[in-house]
Amino acid sequence: MSAARTALVTGAAAGIGRATALRLAADGWRVVGIDRVAASLDGVELVAGDAGDASVLDAALAACGESLGALVCSAGVPPSGPWDSRAHWDEVIAVDLTAPYEAMRRAWPALVAGRGSVVIVGSIVGTVEGSLRSPAYAAAKAGLEGLARSFAVIGAADSVRVNVVAPGAIATDFDERLLPADRRSDVPLGRMGTPEEVAGAIAFLVGDQGSYVTGAVWTLDGGRTVLSAADASRLRETQD
Repeated sequence: MSAARTALVTGAAAGIGRATALRLAADGWRVVGIDRVAASLDGVELVAGDAGDASVLDAALAACGESLGALVCSAGVPPSGPWDSRAHWDEVIAVDLTAPYEAMRRAWPALVAGRGSVVIVGSIVGTVEGSLRSPAYAAAKAGLEGLARSFAVIGAADSVRVNVVAPGAIATDFDERLLPADRRSDVPLGRMGTPEEVAGAIAFLVGDQGSYVTGAVWTLDGGRTVLSAADASRLRETQD
Protein backbone atom coordinates (compact mmCIF):
# COMPACT_ATOMS: atom_id res chain seq x y z
CA MET A 1 0.00 0.00 0.00
CA SER A 2 1.30 3.43 -0.88
CA ALA A 3 1.80 5.74 2.09
CA ALA A 4 0.05 8.46 0.09
CA ARG A 5 -3.35 6.76 0.18
CA THR A 6 -6.02 8.66 2.09
CA ALA A 7 -8.57 7.30 4.56
CA LEU A 8 -11.68 9.08 5.84
CA VAL A 9 -12.89 7.99 9.29
CA THR A 10 -16.17 9.18 10.81
CA GLY A 11 -16.53 9.29 14.57
CA ALA A 12 -12.76 9.70 14.77
CA ALA A 13 -12.44 11.38 18.17
CA ALA A 14 -13.48 8.51 20.44
CA GLY A 15 -13.79 4.77 20.82
CA ILE A 16 -13.40 2.52 17.81
CA GLY A 17 -13.20 5.49 15.44
CA ARG A 18 -10.32 7.04 17.36
CA ALA A 19 -8.44 3.74 17.59
CA THR A 20 -8.95 3.19 13.86
CA ALA A 21 -7.81 6.67 12.86
CA LEU A 22 -4.66 6.32 14.97
CA ARG A 23 -3.96 2.80 13.68
CA LEU A 24 -4.29 3.82 10.03
CA ALA A 25 -2.10 6.86 10.59
CA ALA A 26 0.53 4.62 12.22
CA ASP A 27 0.28 2.28 9.22
CA GLY A 28 1.20 5.12 6.87
CA TRP A 29 -2.20 6.31 5.70
CA ARG A 30 -3.06 9.96 5.39
CA VAL A 31 -6.12 10.16 7.65
CA VAL A 32 -8.95 12.69 7.59
CA GLY A 33 -11.43 12.34 10.44
CA ILE A 34 -14.90 13.68 11.18
CA ASP A 35 -16.30 14.10 14.67
CA ARG A 36 -18.69 16.39 16.50
CA VAL A 37 -15.97 16.90 19.12
CA ALA A 38 -12.98 18.99 18.12
CA ALA A 39 -9.98 16.93 19.19
CA SER A 40 -6.27 16.67 18.49
CA LEU A 41 -5.08 13.30 17.16
CA ASP A 42 -1.51 12.64 16.08
CA GLY A 43 -1.37 12.19 12.33
CA VAL A 44 -5.09 12.88 11.80
CA GLU A 45 -6.65 15.91 10.11
CA LEU A 46 -9.93 16.38 11.95
CA VAL A 47 -12.99 18.10 10.48
CA ALA A 48 -15.33 19.15 13.29
CA GLY A 49 -19.01 18.50 12.69
CA ASP A 50 -21.74 15.93 12.28
CA ALA A 51 -20.85 13.12 9.86
CA GLY A 52 -24.49 13.06 8.80
CA ASP A 53 -24.35 16.70 7.68
CA ALA A 54 -23.84 16.97 3.93
CA SER A 55 -21.76 20.13 4.21
CA VAL A 56 -19.43 18.51 6.76
CA LEU A 57 -19.08 15.40 4.60
CA ASP A 58 -18.31 17.53 1.56
CA ALA A 59 -15.68 19.50 3.47
CA ALA A 60 -13.99 16.30 4.63
CA LEU A 61 -14.10 14.79 1.14
CA ALA A 62 -12.64 17.98 -0.30
CA ALA A 63 -9.77 17.63 2.18
CA CYS A 64 -9.28 14.02 1.04
CA GLY A 65 -8.97 14.95 -2.62
CA GLU A 66 -10.26 13.14 -5.68
CA SER A 67 -8.94 9.70 -4.72
CA LEU A 68 -9.98 7.88 -1.55
CA GLY A 69 -8.35 4.65 -0.42
CA ALA A 70 -10.61 3.92 2.55
CA LEU A 71 -13.84 5.06 4.16
CA VAL A 72 -14.54 3.89 7.71
CA CYS A 73 -18.02 4.67 9.03
CA SER A 74 -17.70 4.52 12.81
CA ALA A 75 -19.88 7.43 13.96
CA GLY A 76 -23.03 6.36 15.77
CA VAL A 77 -25.31 6.75 18.76
CA PRO A 78 -25.77 4.03 21.38
CA PRO A 79 -29.03 2.24 22.18
CA SER A 80 -30.99 4.13 24.81
CA GLY A 81 -34.70 4.39 24.17
CA PRO A 82 -37.43 4.35 25.27
CA TRP A 83 -38.30 1.71 22.72
CA ASP A 84 -41.60 3.37 21.80
CA SER A 85 -40.15 6.86 21.25
CA ARG A 86 -40.54 7.96 17.64
CA ALA A 87 -37.98 10.73 18.24
CA HIS A 88 -35.42 8.16 19.37
CA TRP A 89 -36.21 6.00 16.33
CA ASP A 90 -35.73 8.91 13.92
CA GLU A 91 -32.41 9.97 15.51
CA VAL A 92 -30.89 6.49 15.59
CA ILE A 93 -31.93 5.56 12.06
CA ALA A 94 -30.59 8.90 10.79
CA VAL A 95 -27.20 8.58 12.52
CA ASP A 96 -26.59 4.83 12.48
CA LEU A 97 -28.03 3.89 9.08
CA THR A 98 -28.76 6.86 6.84
CA ALA A 99 -25.47 8.66 7.59
CA PRO A 100 -23.27 5.70 6.48
CA TYR A 101 -25.36 5.41 3.31
CA GLU A 102 -24.90 9.11 2.61
CA ALA A 103 -21.18 8.94 3.34
CA MET A 104 -20.76 6.11 0.84
CA ARG A 105 -22.95 7.79 -1.74
CA ARG A 106 -21.02 11.05 -1.59
CA ALA A 107 -17.62 9.37 -1.36
CA TRP A 108 -18.29 6.91 -4.18
CA PRO A 109 -16.58 8.78 -7.04
CA ALA A 110 -13.42 9.18 -4.94
CA LEU A 111 -13.58 5.53 -3.84
CA VAL A 112 -13.87 4.42 -7.47
CA ALA A 113 -10.94 6.65 -8.43
CA GLY A 114 -8.84 5.21 -5.61
CA ARG A 115 -10.09 1.61 -5.96
CA GLY A 116 -10.84 2.03 -2.30
CA SER A 117 -12.45 0.04 0.48
CA VAL A 118 -15.28 0.77 2.91
CA VAL A 119 -15.71 -0.65 6.40
CA ILE A 120 -18.88 0.05 8.35
CA VAL A 121 -18.94 -0.49 12.11
CA GLY A 122 -22.02 -2.56 12.85
CA SER A 123 -22.89 -4.65 15.89
CA ILE A 124 -23.98 -8.09 16.99
CA VAL A 125 -27.14 -6.29 18.18
CA GLY A 126 -29.78 -6.50 15.49
CA THR A 127 -28.31 -9.34 13.45
CA VAL A 128 -27.85 -11.86 16.27
CA GLU A 129 -29.41 -10.22 19.33
CA GLY A 130 -32.50 -8.10 19.79
CA SER A 131 -32.51 -4.96 21.92
CA LEU A 132 -34.90 -4.56 24.83
CA ARG A 133 -34.18 -0.84 25.04
CA SER A 134 -33.78 0.16 21.42
CA PRO A 135 -35.39 -1.62 18.48
CA ALA A 136 -34.20 1.40 16.49
CA TYR A 137 -30.56 0.55 17.19
CA ALA A 138 -31.11 -3.12 16.34
CA ALA A 139 -32.89 -2.22 13.10
CA ALA A 140 -30.20 0.26 12.08
CA LYS A 141 -27.32 -2.14 12.74
CA ALA A 142 -29.09 -5.00 10.95
CA GLY A 143 -29.75 -2.66 8.04
CA LEU A 144 -26.05 -1.85 7.74
CA GLU A 145 -25.33 -5.43 6.70
CA GLY A 146 -27.81 -5.28 3.84
CA LEU A 147 -26.41 -1.89 2.89
CA ALA A 148 -22.86 -3.22 2.81
CA ARG A 149 -23.74 -6.32 0.80
CA SER A 150 -25.55 -4.18 -1.75
CA PHE A 151 -22.69 -1.70 -2.11
CA ALA A 152 -20.24 -4.62 -2.35
CA VAL A 153 -22.12 -5.79 -5.45
CA ILE A 154 -22.35 -2.25 -6.82
CA GLY A 155 -18.64 -1.63 -6.28
CA ALA A 156 -17.22 -4.93 -7.50
CA ALA A 157 -16.85 -3.86 -11.14
CA ASP A 158 -14.70 -0.93 -10.00
CA SER A 159 -12.74 -2.94 -7.39
CA VAL A 160 -14.38 -1.06 -4.52
CA ARG A 161 -14.82 -3.38 -1.55
CA VAL A 162 -17.39 -2.94 1.23
CA ASN A 163 -17.42 -4.88 4.52
CA VAL A 164 -18.82 -4.72 8.04
CA VAL A 165 -17.19 -5.33 11.40
CA ALA A 166 -19.71 -6.37 14.04
CA PRO A 167 -18.32 -5.86 17.55
CA GLY A 168 -19.78 -7.28 20.72
CA ALA A 169 -18.85 -5.85 24.11
CA ILE A 170 -16.01 -3.38 23.58
CA ALA A 171 -14.44 -1.38 26.41
CA THR A 172 -15.41 2.14 25.34
CA ASP A 173 -17.72 4.79 26.77
CA PHE A 174 -20.23 3.63 24.14
CA ASP A 175 -20.87 0.32 25.93
CA GLU A 176 -22.84 0.17 29.14
CA ARG A 177 -20.74 -1.57 31.82
CA LEU A 178 -23.06 -4.17 33.31
CA LEU A 179 -20.12 -6.36 34.36
CA PRO A 180 -16.40 -5.68 34.95
CA ALA A 181 -14.50 -5.50 31.66
CA ASP A 182 -12.22 -8.39 32.66
CA ARG A 183 -14.94 -10.62 34.14
CA ARG A 184 -17.58 -11.07 31.48
CA SER A 185 -19.47 -14.29 32.12
CA ASP A 186 -21.40 -13.72 28.89
CA VAL A 187 -18.20 -13.87 26.81
CA PRO A 188 -16.24 -17.13 26.38
CA LEU A 189 -12.95 -15.22 26.31
CA GLY A 190 -14.00 -13.74 29.64
CA ARG A 191 -13.45 -10.07 28.89
CA MET A 192 -14.54 -7.11 26.82
CA GLY A 193 -12.67 -6.40 23.61
CA THR A 194 -10.60 -3.28 23.07
CA PRO A 195 -11.04 -0.57 20.43
CA GLU A 196 -7.56 -1.39 19.20
CA GLU A 197 -8.56 -4.99 18.49
CA VAL A 198 -11.44 -3.79 16.32
CA ALA A 199 -9.15 -1.25 14.65
CA GLY A 200 -6.77 -4.07 13.77
CA ALA A 201 -9.51 -5.91 11.90
CA ILE A 202 -10.51 -2.71 10.09
CA ALA A 203 -6.89 -2.03 9.12
CA PHE A 204 -6.68 -5.50 7.60
CA LEU A 205 -9.91 -5.09 5.66
CA VAL A 206 -8.97 -1.74 4.10
CA GLY A 207 -5.40 -2.80 3.41
CA ASP A 208 -3.87 -4.84 0.63
CA GLN A 209 -4.07 -8.07 2.64
CA GLY A 210 -7.85 -7.84 2.63
CA SER A 211 -8.05 -7.37 -1.13
CA TYR A 212 -10.25 -10.46 -1.70
CA VAL A 213 -12.74 -9.71 1.08
CA THR A 214 -15.96 -7.92 0.16
CA GLY A 215 -19.58 -8.19 1.24
CA ALA A 216 -18.43 -9.84 4.48
CA VAL A 217 -19.44 -9.36 8.11
CA TRP A 218 -16.62 -9.95 10.60
CA THR A 219 -17.86 -10.61 14.12
CA LEU A 220 -15.56 -9.48 16.95
CA ASP A 221 -17.29 -10.51 20.15
CA GLY A 222 -15.00 -12.89 22.04
CA GLY A 223 -17.36 -15.74 21.20
CA ARG A 224 -20.42 -14.18 22.83
CA THR A 225 -22.83 -15.03 20.03
CA VAL A 226 -21.87 -18.74 20.02
CA LEU A 227 -22.36 -19.14 23.79
CA SER A 228 -25.42 -21.08 24.94
CA ALA A 229 -27.39 -20.05 28.03
CA ALA A 230 -26.29 -23.24 29.80
CA ASP A 231 -22.62 -22.59 29.09
CA ALA A 232 -23.02 -18.98 30.18
CA SER A 233 -24.26 -20.26 33.55
CA ARG A 234 -21.22 -22.51 33.81
CA LEU A 235 -18.94 -19.56 33.06
CA ARG A 236 -20.59 -17.53 35.80
CA GLU A 237 -20.05 -20.38 38.25
CA THR A 238 -16.34 -20.58 37.44
CA GLN A 239 -15.94 -16.83 37.92
CA ASP A 240 -17.74 -16.69 41.28
